[in-house]
Amino acid sequence: MNDKVYCERLIEGIFKRPITQMNKDQALVPSKCQVLFNKVGTAPGMWMKKENTVFISLPGVPYEMKYLVENEIIPKVVREYKRPYILHKTILTYGQGESLVAERIEDWENNLPNFIKLAYLPAPGRVRLRLTARGTEKEILEKAIDDHVVSLTKIIGDIIVGFDEDETIEVVLGRLLTQQQKTISTAESCTGGKIAQFFTSVPGASSYFRGSVVSYATDTKVSILGVSQKTIDQNSVVSSQVASEMAIGIQKLMKTDYAIATTGNAGPSKGDTEAAIGTVFIALATPSRVIVEEFNFGQPREKVIDRAVNKAFEMIQKEILKNL
Repeated sequence: MNDKVYCERLIEGIFKRPITQMNKDQALVPSKCQVLFNKVGTAPGMWMKKENTVFISLPGVPYEMKYLVENEIIPKVVREYKRPYILHKTILTYGQGESLVAERIEDWENNLPNFIKLAYLPAPGRVRLRLTARGTEKEILEKAIDDHVVSLTKIIGDIIVGFDEDETIEVVLGRLLTQQQKTISTAESCTGGKIAQFFTSVPGASSYFRGSVVSYATDTKVSILGVSQKTIDQNSVVSSQVASEMAIGIQKLMKTDYAIATTGNAGPSKGDTEAAIGTVFIALATPSRVIVEEFNFGQPREKVIDRAVNKAFEMIQKEILKNL
């Protein structure tokens, strides 16, 4: 049975009635093509080869095209061609910019074999390092990537937080908190709840994230978090002392093991403080102490907030890792 007759009968089976000449015309294919039989529609796919080039024609209906790709084209390519393996490994780093990371791993990168390529994929506060290995022996590629990841970990292990393309710092922290059976809460002023937003974007976060207070106004810091008015009067609302009391206040209020607090001046005006625009204090309350750090993230406002959020996550991650 030739391909044209087969296509006609396939179309007849789909319509389950006598077909028109227009329907029959759908079964017409070039004489030199191999038909890719479409079992979910009437238009066949076509595979045509000239010298070393293959031309593939597919129907435009999305689900028909997808069916042919998955059930005809990919299996045919696998059967007829020897294909190289392409393996990827992504290392997620946090807390240092692309240029600094590149400087730290320069010698390691220069010693990568020619079949492994490195790509830098930066984002605010984080850099993904993606290794891509290409070759014909899968086991050799896997071992080479694993060996180089081990050696990379020895160089920048302090900023590596994960090894998955889709893994983020909030996912990593959630896993660490779950493993240690610890909980965390946040008190946010200048970051406006963004730290809490990242935490709660992870499914199941309620097992370790207890809640947040966005104490944007000064009186909220006093009335809800228990920050002393005297502390504010003596040190300003943007200060290490206020950040510390905010962290302790939310830790007690939510009864959590860890608590993170932010207070700062993201701009564009100074508001209730004389602190320079871009100044942010971040406090981390742990079961045994309170850590406070001061930063100046410059301008504009969006940059200040994003960098404060990233730095907060970096502080949390470093402290939790100390207890592993």
